[in-house]
Amino acid sequence: MSAHTDRKTSILVYKSYGGFGDIMFTFPSMYMLKQKFDTVTFATQPRLVKLFKTHLDGILVIDETEANESNYDEVIELGNYPRFNNDLEKKPQIVYHTHKKVKQHSIEHYKDGIVSQFPDIVKTNDRFPYFEKRAAAENYYTVHPGAGFLLKAWPIEYYAELIELIYERFPEFSAKIIIGPNDPNPEPYFKNPNIKYELITGDIDQVAHEVSGAQFHIGNDAGMTHLAGAFNIPILTIYGPTGPGSWGAFSEKVELIWGKRGNCNLRCNYNVILACEHRACLNNVVPNDMLFLLLRLLKRMNITKTTVFYKNPKFEVEFEGNAMIFRSKDDEYLIEIKDDESFKFMKQNLSGTQLQTKGMPKQFKEVFLAMTDLELFEPIPELSSL
Repeated sequence: MSAHTDRKTSILVYKSYGGFGDIMFTFPSMYMLKQKFDTVTFATQPRLVKLFKTHLDGILVIDETEANESNYDEVIELGNYPRFNNDLEKKPQIVYHTHKKVKQHSIEHYKDGIVSQFPDIVKTNDRFPYFEKRAAAENYYTVHPGAGFLLKAWPIEYYAELIELIYERFPEFSAKIIIGPNDPNPEPYFKNPNIKYELITGDIDQVAHEVSGAQFHIGNDAGMTHLAGAFNIPILTIYGPTGPGSWGAFSEKVELIWGKRGNCNLRCNYNVILACEHRACLNNVVPNDMLFLLLRLLKRMNITKTTVFYKNPKFEVEFEGNAMIFRSKDDEYLIEIKDDESFKFMKQNLSGTQLQTKGMPKQFKEVFLAMTDLELFEPIPELSSL
């Protein structure tokens, strides 16, 4: 059947349950509805109307408290993922046949629901309809240490330490820290009085303005991380009890740590998360781990490499005979160095955390390149190349 068969004029779409990120995961589905309907109207929370009106192209946005269903040919409720009934639904939610599909991203869940509801709509693989970025006059990054469900959040003292580590290596960067009404604040945990930061405590429109001009964003599995994804801002994020398979950020450049790997084998649900005392999936990821991934993210942003490299903090290094041994909890690499000049260079220039490659023997450069391919080192870039 053609995608234009039985074409109708208008549809009203509710998304009455779920966090801010969950709402944005429905946007690709709304664009699919345009195959069948001349007008697609999204009824949302009053505080989000201005933001979505500004950034959603071709979708009408209204205050859900003012919606008149009689003005539309169709009215649907998207519900939530995973599907369950709740008291906030405006109407019975559409039928989902794939809501238990293993590792299905939430975006695909809503797309499948639309196709189930309207079989003449063709499911597309179109990318997320990214919002327009803003060219900011300053170099800054945004940080959101909170989450709608705070048990998903990385420890606040770790955020403070990471911000300080970034300042030590990139003092030209300032941090804009998003603090919502119930979010933890890293400010009391700072030890360095010289770091440059600003607290962003305004409404969603102010937050979106700041995020839209950031060089990159750091956060938890939370709505502000997905807001950064909507602007296609490079993202560094940490997942703990909730995995990235279903709720992964959708920016084109993302580096993430899922803390459950190697730390916890429990399958989490709401009750398991509430009862968890040790939060190993979050507490065992230290700030140096995140800094290493940030350097990898900067490399993907085409930042110019320098002669200073940061050693992967997951690995300890030993010099034994004519070899270097890199050991982590999961891997071990033995790298033989066959000439004395190269061995001496590595021993003298590898400190606890960094390696200065200036003056590296030519015959060792290919070996060192292989070491970077093994993710044993990441370059610390020059900020001037941003």
